[in-house]
Amino acid sequence: MTINKRPKINIHIQEMYDQVKKQGGPTGIFTRSIVDEYHRLVKLVSGPELETKKINISFLKKGGTNGKNH
Repeated sequence: MTINKRPKINIHIQEMYDQVKKQGGPTGIFTRSIVDEYHRLVKLVSGPELETKKINISFLKKGGTNGKNH
C-alpha cells in the first residue's frame, strides 16, 4: 500500500513571508529569497499544473486592410 503525502509549507517560511508582505513586499535579496522560496513551496503543494490547467484557445479572423472582416 502506498500513501500519497502532500508536502506542507514550512511554518517558519510562512511566518517570514507574512512579515515581508506586511512590510510592503520584498526590498532586498534576503526578503526576495523568502518570497521566492514560499512561492516554490506553494507550487509544490498545489500539485502538477499540467493535469489541472485549462487552455483557452481563440481563433482570430483575418481582416481586410481597412479593418473590416471579409
